[in-house]
Amino acid sequence: MDKLEELKDAFVETAGQMATSLGLSRVVGQLYGLLFVSKEPFSLDEMAEKLKISKGNVSVNIRELERWGAAKKIWTKGSRKDFYEAESDITKVVMNKLVFGLKRRMDMIAASIEKIEKELSVHEQNKETSFFKERLNVIKEIPQTAEGLLNIIQRFAEKK
Repeated sequence: MDKLEELKDAFVETAGQMATSLGLSRVVGQLYGLLFVSKEPFSLDEMAEKLKISKGNVSVNIRELERWGAAKKIWTKGSRKDFYEAESDITKVVMNKLVFGLKRRMDMIAASIEKIEKELSVHEQNKETSFFKERLNVIKEIPQTAEGLLNIIQRFAEKK
Protein backbone atom coordinates (compact mmCIF):
# COMPACT_ATOMS: atom_id res chain seq x y z
CA MET A 1 0.00 0.00 0.00
CA ASP A 2 1.39 3.39 -0.92
CA LYS A 3 1.63 6.34 1.44
CA LEU A 4 -1.40 8.14 -0.06
CA GLU A 5 -3.62 5.10 0.57
CA GLU A 6 -2.34 4.92 4.15
CA LEU A 7 -3.21 8.58 4.66
CA LYS A 8 -6.68 8.06 3.16
CA ASP A 9 -7.22 5.09 5.49
CA ALA A 10 -6.17 7.25 8.45
CA PHE A 11 -8.66 9.90 7.34
CA VAL A 12 -11.45 7.32 7.09
CA GLU A 13 -10.69 6.18 10.65
CA THR A 14 -10.65 9.79 11.83
CA ALA A 15 -14.02 10.39 10.16
CA GLY A 16 -15.39 7.37 12.03
CA GLN A 17 -14.07 8.72 15.33
CA MET A 18 -15.52 12.16 14.59
CA ALA A 19 -18.92 10.61 13.86
CA THR A 20 -18.84 8.71 17.14
CA SER A 21 -17.97 11.87 19.07
CA LEU A 22 -21.01 13.55 17.47
CA GLY A 23 -23.33 10.73 18.47
CA LEU A 24 -23.42 9.11 15.03
CA SER A 25 -22.52 5.62 13.96
CA ARG A 26 -18.80 5.03 13.46
CA VAL A 27 -19.59 3.26 10.18
CA VAL A 28 -21.58 6.28 8.92
CA GLY A 29 -18.48 8.42 9.50
CA GLN A 30 -16.17 5.91 7.88
CA LEU A 31 -18.38 5.57 4.82
CA TYR A 32 -18.64 9.32 4.38
CA GLY A 33 -14.88 9.68 4.88
CA LEU A 34 -14.18 6.94 2.33
CA LEU A 35 -16.47 8.49 -0.28
CA PHE A 36 -15.28 12.03 0.49
CA VAL A 37 -11.61 11.30 -0.29
CA SER A 38 -12.32 9.12 -3.33
CA LYS A 39 -12.36 10.49 -6.86
CA GLU A 40 -14.27 7.46 -8.08
CA PRO A 41 -17.61 6.21 -6.75
CA PHE A 42 -17.80 3.01 -4.71
CA SER A 43 -20.23 0.10 -4.87
CA LEU A 44 -21.63 -1.44 -1.69
CA ASP A 45 -19.35 -4.45 -2.20
CA GLU A 46 -16.27 -2.25 -2.58
CA MET A 47 -17.11 -0.22 0.53
CA ALA A 48 -17.68 -3.41 2.53
CA GLU A 49 -14.36 -4.84 1.37
CA LYS A 50 -12.45 -1.63 2.01
CA LEU A 51 -13.86 -1.18 5.54
CA LYS A 52 -13.86 -4.92 6.29
CA ILE A 53 -17.52 -4.91 7.32
CA SER A 54 -20.61 -6.69 6.01
CA LYS A 55 -22.45 -5.50 2.93
CA GLY A 56 -25.62 -5.32 5.04
CA ASN A 57 -23.92 -2.96 7.48
CA VAL A 58 -22.79 -0.79 4.57
CA SER A 59 -26.28 -0.82 3.09
CA VAL A 60 -27.99 0.30 6.32
CA ASN A 61 -25.47 3.07 6.95
CA ILE A 62 -25.30 4.37 3.37
CA ARG A 63 -29.11 4.83 3.52
CA GLU A 64 -28.58 7.04 6.57
CA LEU A 65 -26.08 9.14 4.62
CA GLU A 66 -28.52 9.37 1.72
CA ARG A 67 -31.36 10.51 4.02
CA TRP A 68 -29.54 13.67 4.98
CA GLY A 69 -27.84 14.30 1.67
CA ALA A 70 -24.29 13.29 2.57
CA ALA A 71 -24.09 10.60 -0.12
CA LYS A 72 -25.93 9.94 -3.33
CA LYS A 73 -26.44 6.99 -5.62
CA ILE A 74 -25.04 7.49 -9.09
CA TRP A 75 -25.37 5.59 -12.31
CA THR A 76 -22.24 3.95 -13.68
CA LYS A 77 -22.16 2.96 -17.32
CA GLY A 78 -21.89 -0.76 -17.89
CA SER A 79 -22.74 -1.82 -14.34
CA ARG A 80 -25.95 -2.96 -12.71
CA LYS A 81 -24.58 -2.28 -9.22
CA ASP A 82 -25.40 0.80 -7.20
CA PHE A 83 -22.49 3.20 -6.82
CA TYR A 84 -22.23 6.08 -4.37
CA GLU A 85 -20.36 9.32 -4.04
CA ALA A 86 -20.12 11.87 -1.24
CA GLU A 87 -21.64 15.34 -1.22
CA SER A 88 -18.48 17.45 -1.27
CA ASP A 89 -20.04 20.55 0.30
CA ILE A 90 -19.35 19.76 3.95
CA THR A 91 -21.31 22.79 5.18
CA LYS A 92 -24.37 21.53 3.32
CA VAL A 93 -23.91 18.07 4.84
CA VAL A 94 -23.63 19.47 8.36
CA MET A 95 -26.65 21.73 7.90
CA ASN A 96 -28.73 18.90 6.42
CA LYS A 97 -27.83 16.64 9.36
CA LEU A 98 -28.72 19.38 11.84
CA VAL A 99 -32.07 19.94 10.18
CA PHE A 100 -32.80 16.21 9.84
CA GLY A 101 -31.84 15.44 13.44
CA LEU A 102 -33.60 18.42 14.97
CA LYS A 103 -36.80 17.83 13.00
CA ARG A 104 -36.88 14.17 14.04
CA ARG A 105 -36.38 15.05 17.70
CA MET A 106 -39.00 17.80 17.63
CA ASP A 107 -41.51 15.43 16.02
CA MET A 108 -40.87 12.95 18.84
CA ILE A 109 -41.38 15.65 21.48
CA ALA A 110 -44.60 16.85 19.85
CA ALA A 111 -45.98 13.30 19.66
CA SER A 112 -45.14 12.63 23.32
CA ILE A 113 -46.75 15.86 24.48
CA GLU A 114 -49.86 15.15 22.41
CA LYS A 115 -50.17 11.72 24.04
CA ILE A 116 -49.80 13.23 27.52
CA GLU A 117 -52.41 15.90 26.72
CA LYS A 118 -54.91 13.28 25.58
CA GLU A 119 -54.47 11.30 28.77
CA LEU A 120 -54.63 14.48 30.84
CA SER A 121 -57.91 15.54 29.23
CA VAL A 122 -59.73 12.61 30.88
CA HIS A 123 -58.04 13.21 34.22
CA GLU A 124 -59.82 14.98 37.06
CA GLN A 125 -59.56 18.74 36.57
CA ASN A 126 -58.13 20.66 39.52
CA LYS A 127 -55.46 23.29 40.27
CA GLU A 128 -52.61 20.84 39.84
CA THR A 129 -54.00 19.62 36.51
CA SER A 130 -54.37 23.23 35.34
CA PHE A 131 -50.79 23.99 36.36
CA PHE A 132 -49.55 20.91 34.50
CA LYS A 133 -51.47 21.96 31.35
CA GLU A 134 -49.89 25.42 31.54
CA ARG A 135 -46.44 23.87 31.76
CA LEU A 136 -47.18 21.58 28.82
CA ASN A 137 -48.17 24.62 26.75
CA VAL A 138 -44.75 26.12 27.45
CA ILE A 139 -43.05 22.91 26.33
CA LYS A 140 -45.23 22.80 23.18
CA GLU A 141 -43.51 26.01 22.07
CA ILE A 142 -40.16 24.23 21.75
CA PRO A 143 -40.96 22.49 18.43
CA GLN A 144 -42.35 25.77 17.06
CA THR A 145 -39.18 27.61 18.08
CA ALA A 146 -37.08 24.81 16.60
CA GLU A 147 -38.98 25.09 13.33
CA GLY A 148 -38.00 28.76 13.14
CA LEU A 149 -34.40 27.80 13.86
CA LEU A 150 -34.55 25.15 11.12
CA ASN A 151 -35.74 27.76 8.64
CA ILE A 152 -32.79 30.00 9.54
CA ILE A 153 -30.35 27.08 9.19
CA GLN A 154 -31.81 26.12 5.80
CA ARG A 155 -31.59 29.71 4.53
CA PHE A 156 -27.96 29.86 5.69
CA ALA A 157 -27.17 26.60 3.91
CA GLU A 158 -28.84 27.80 0.70
CA LYS A 159 -26.83 31.05 0.69
CA LYS A 160 -23.52 29.21 0.84
